[in-house]
Amino acid sequence: MKTIAIIGLGKWGKNHVRNVVRLHSEKFCDKVVICDADKDRLKKIGDLNNIPKENRYDNLDVMLEKENLSGAILAIPTKIHKEIAIKLLEQCDILCEKPLAPTVEECNEISKKAKEHNRIIQVGHLERYNPVVVTLKSLLEEAKTEDKIMHLTGRRVGPGPKKLDGKNLDSNYLGCGHDFMVHDIDVVNGLLGKIPKRVTATACYIDGFPYEVELFAIFEYEGFKGQETNPILFDCRATWRAYPNLKRRKLIVQTTKDVVTLDFILQSIISEKGLAQHSLSNSFSEYLGAYRATEVTNHYLATGKDQEPLYLEDKDFLSCIVSRKKPLVSDVEGTDAVRCIEAAIEAAKTGKAVEIK
Repeated sequence: MKTIAIIGLGKWGKNHVRNVVRLHSEKFCDKVVICDADKDRLKKIGDLNNIPKENRYDNLDVMLEKENLSGAILAIPTKIHKEIAIKLLEQCDILCEKPLAPTVEECNEISKKAKEHNRIIQVGHLERYNPVVVTLKSLLEEAKTEDKIMHLTGRRVGPGPKKLDGKNLDSNYLGCGHDFMVHDIDVVNGLLGKIPKRVTATACYIDGFPYEVELFAIFEYEGFKGQETNPILFDCRATWRAYPNLKRRKLIVQTTKDVVTLDFILQSIISEKGLAQHSLSNSFSEYLGAYRATEVTNHYLATGKDQEPLYLEDKDFLSCIVSRKKPLVSDVEGTDAVRCIEAAIEAAKTGKAVEIK
């Protein structure tokens, strides 16, 4: 019997429960159990998803004692990822919400435990499962432009875990680098098939909170195919300095011949090729007439429950448990993302470029 546990029923945990319950109805697992120390939340999420009372636990150790788990999804504060992951890996495979851990050192400890028990680790970088990211990678490969990418820009704007106030922000989730930027660096690492070699950065802080609330970084990747000295640059801004209703999740890719803008939320891609004509104009109206792209292509992906990135991520995890294949984002890619974020934060603190090794 394949039993799947969701541990932590907060902002993301409750969504994992919804999707795993659906996957249970689709025969991807045989039993769903949930665990949260908050009894009120446990009851609320359990009732909402029709989880039998005997499948609800407010104590992790009791659950591990009673249940024979095949897999567990960890939707818990980042600071305790290592502690809980190592405990779970003794019994089952895990899907750990991003980031895998606060530091590369802790990521390596989790990986070591997984190897000891021959377990699968999947890391919850759900943007890799966003159909718009999959489509973008396919378009770049089909157009054979991947080796000509010159520059990428990432912008991830939105509210933090709580109000932007030193008293209310929850430090258990660290800063916006680990919470926000880690998504974009993982996506770009995936698109380019490599990690950057160095980074420069700057950050913003507020009184009463130990971590950055905004991080701006420029990552430098080696160029492709004999162009190692011609770096690919990725400038990325992640910020919590926004009202709750302001969210932006965009990635812009500039190749030698076009500019592609991806919207993670709207699941759209807009591709603009070079200008229709490039010449001096006699008047402003002529200038405006000439200043238009030769070709603009819009891709709006069909949305629906089957296109939800979190559903696709959870489905992949359950499939990997059976097939034993490597997940799309394993502990290797998860550790690389943390490595990049740690370097960016260090660069912001020291004011110097940091090599990423």
